[in-house]
Amino acid sequence: MIHYLQLLNTQQDKDKFVALYQRYFQPLYSTAFEILKDHAASEDVVHETFLILIDHIDKVDEQESMKTWNYLATIVRRLCIDSLRKQKKTILHDMESENAWAASDDDIESEFIGKEMTEQVKNLIQQMDYPYKQVLLLQYYNKMKGKDIAETLDLKPENVRQIAKRAREQLKKQLKERGYI
Repeated sequence: MIHYLQLLNTQQDKDKFVALYQRYFQPLYSTAFEILKDHAASEDVVHETFLILIDHIDKVDEQESMKTWNYLATIVRRLCIDSLRKQKKTILHDMESENAWAASDDDIESEFIGKEMTEQVKNLIQQMDYPYKQVLLLQYYNKMKGKDIAETLDLKPENVRQIAKRAREQLKKQLKERGYI
C-alpha cells in the first residue's frame, strides 16, 4: 500500500485512497476471481484497478456509494476482459485443438456482462417481498406458466400477471438505478 500512497500528492487524497482500498479491495478481488478463475491474475487486475484509481481519485466523491462501486467494478470487469483477450491470443497460438476457443472478443465480453447481469437480477429478485419474489422465481427459474403459478400460490391468474408485471417494473427500475440498463 505504501507504493500506492507515494503516488498521491495530498494527505486528503491519501486518506481517501486508504479508505477506498480497505473498503473495496476484497469485493473487487472477488469480482475479478469470479471472471478469471485465477488468483494471481485477479490480484494483478485489482492492483491495476487501484493504479487507475490513483489517476482518477478526484472522480470519486463518496466512498460508500453505489456509484463508486459501479465505477470500480466497471474498471475491474474491463481489465478482466482485456486479460481474457490477451490470454485467448496466447492460447490460440499454442492451442492443441482448433475448437478450443471459438468465441470472438465480443462474445467473451457479452458472456461476462451477461453473467454479471444475471447474478445482479438473481440478487435483486431475492430481495423482493412476497408475492413478487415467488412469482418471478416460479416464472423464470422454474419455467412455470401463469395458471400453474396461480394454483401454487393460491392466486387468480389475472393477479399473477399483474404481480409479474409490477415485479418486472421494480426489477427494471433497480437495474437502472445501479447503471445496468
